[in-house]
Amino acid sequence: MKDRFFKHFLSLLVVSAFILSGVAPAAIAQAAPHSAAVSDLSAALATIEQKAEARRKELGIPGMSLAIVKDGKVIYSKGLGYKDFENQVPATADTQFAIGSSTKAFTALTVLMTQDEGKLSLDASPRTVLPYFKMADPDTNKNMTIRDLLTHSSGLNRTDLAMITGKLTRAELIRVAGEAKPIGKLHEKFGYQNLMFATAGEAVAVAQKQPWEKFVPERVFKPLGMTNSNMSISELEKAKDRSFGYIYNFDTKETKKLPYRPIDEVAPAGSINSSANDMAKWLQFIQAGGMAPDGKRLVSEAGFAEWMTPRQKVNPTGTVNYALGWFVQKWNDHTVVQHGGNIDGFNALVAMIPEKKLGFVMLTNVSGSPLGGELMPLVWENILGKPVAKETVAAEVAIEKEVGKYNFTAAGFDMDVQLNDGKLQALVPGQPTYSLERVGGRKYKLAGAPDGFFVTFKDTELFLEQPQGNYTLPRRVADAGIGTAVTEKKEEAVKIDLTVDELMAKAIEAAGGEANWKKLTSRVTVADVDMEQQGVKATATSYAKAPNLSATETVMTALGKKIALGWEYFDGTNAEEAYTFAPAEKLSGKRLEDTRLGSDFHSILGWKSKYKTIKIDRMVDCGEAEKCYAVVFEPEKGTKFTEFYSANTFLMKRRTGIVTSSTSSVEIPYSIKFEDYREVDGVKLPFKMTNSNPGNGDTVTVVKSIKHNVPVEDTIFKSKKLEL
Repeated sequence: MKDRFFKHFLSLLVVSAFILSGVAPAAIAQAAPHSAAVSDLSAALATIEQKAEARRKELGIPGMSLAIVKDGKVIYSKGLGYKDFENQVPATADTQFAIGSSTKAFTALTVLMTQDEGKLSLDASPRTVLPYFKMADPDTNKNMTIRDLLTHSSGLNRTDLAMITGKLTRAELIRVAGEAKPIGKLHEKFGYQNLMFATAGEAVAVAQKQPWEKFVPERVFKPLGMTNSNMSISELEKAKDRSFGYIYNFDTKETKKLPYRPIDEVAPAGSINSSANDMAKWLQFIQAGGMAPDGKRLVSEAGFAEWMTPRQKVNPTGTVNYALGWFVQKWNDHTVVQHGGNIDGFNALVAMIPEKKLGFVMLTNVSGSPLGGELMPLVWENILGKPVAKETVAAEVAIEKEVGKYNFTAAGFDMDVQLNDGKLQALVPGQPTYSLERVGGRKYKLAGAPDGFFVTFKDTELFLEQPQGNYTLPRRVADAGIGTAVTEKKEEAVKIDLTVDELMAKAIEAAGGEANWKKLTSRVTVADVDMEQQGVKATATSYAKAPNLSATETVMTALGKKIALGWEYFDGTNAEEAYTFAPAEKLSGKRLEDTRLGSDFHSILGWKSKYKTIKIDRMVDCGEAEKCYAVVFEPEKGTKFTEFYSANTFLMKRRTGIVTSSTSSVEIPYSIKFEDYREVDGVKLPFKMTNSNPGNGDTVTVVKSIKHNVPVEDTIFKSKKLEL
């Protein structure tokens, strides 16, 4: 049903999608080396700069610094664009930027250094250093080691929400991670984890008997000559040459300055600030095999080797793996070691091919940009030579075989693969057409998509690799009968026996009938919320008023402490989201249109008047031997989604779609399960909803009370100041 009074949790779960993350692009296909040696580095560097600068402008990045190191020498170092966009102050190679999760490699190094000194063991339990450390899963709690803190193999999903509120100490955050419900067993799957790295840094602090924030400058920065690097926002603000952080809105084309985000309590996960020139010294240290400029080792040869040894698969195929603070993948038969970093207003990447002693660091002042991933092949190809695809038997598979529709169940739409002018193209609702570029066998890169998006075809399905998670999309085959469809090996062909109008009428009747719905003009809902994989709980109060006003207030808690407030509203024209841990955001583009549709108080009564197209796409199993009608809704301006209506009760059981962003190319699939329908004032409403997405896991909302036709003033639906 269209009255989604907890729609705010869709946006809430996106807030931390990029915080401190180091997204690993999928591996570039292996290929044979170019026969001609690269002889003119000046021409190669000019090409890199030209293309990087053009892409920087296209992506709305105010400024960046780039340094490239080859054979231990800095061959390129320059600032491009502006560190202060408002005043057009140029960025330099000495401008300090936040490097975000590129910090994680430093943290892993400090653990290895501490092990070299015999002060801890990577094979020991974290409790040998931090007695209060505990994991919710008994087996994980028993078997987890300090090494596991550094490999994203804890079985936890991201637990960033408590972290970004800034209201808990490091020890408390470590305890929050221990209360979070796992998504898997130890080593079972890759789950990016900032709090485990914070735990590792705290283990170093206890073992070394000094704060991690002091150990790094004394034991790493100083011997490497990194005099223009620091450990906190307070130190960054004192720097003479520093960048501000920004966010770029692709809908409005506006560049907005963001406040710096202090993350002192999780510093080992991503607090370092540095410049391109200073980070070039970091690359030189790595190219020297762990030797400082004075010839002394910072880490043993064994420790250095383990630092970059893959430990955990990032994707099921194992083309991308995680070592200790590094992603490891392949390019042209060479090993690429890299780690990105994203935090409010900043995006960074440190990447290298150790065997070729080639690496670069990119620092930018915009949130969540794909530029770093795009720079890797650009730098590698121009300095090492372009790869030539290997001829393989698999490469001879006729491309016509790949044409078809592949069902992206988690996102609620089909990926339509077509053949046009002899080339494969992928059509995704609401997105540009992507050309598919073969990278080997039946694997293709989505040209035009952010780096890290690949599809691999199989006879009955398509495997989609993307930075936010991998998915298997079963191939769908249309039957000769109208309204009949089948997904190979997934769904059985069932004749659709209703029209959209008939199904809408049955859904209205099941939900209480048109007359009862028209009697309602307002609603106040109170609910308890459990963000299971976050270790965070909340209470939420939602207000709705006909025709389309909505607002929700959220109070979040962790460890019994109030840690954040949230407020969002739609006033019939404008929408805004605000949290005590983030600047208020005025919605635009598809986000605004989706909010407009979700705020329609009586939208269940008028499907066709609100959407460009509606179709009953197929019949699916929806649990307990029950079939559901899958109904695809396509708005004129908003985001396409699918709702699943029971063929027995005609109540909505599930909703799938994607959460878009005006400030990044990332689209996060979500699924909401609706249960425990109860009658309130003649209409039926779900009292339990489970919202799932790959970045944040499950958020379970249980309604405590619903009151209809209570006085709700229009003045509620407006911006307000939040104070915790």
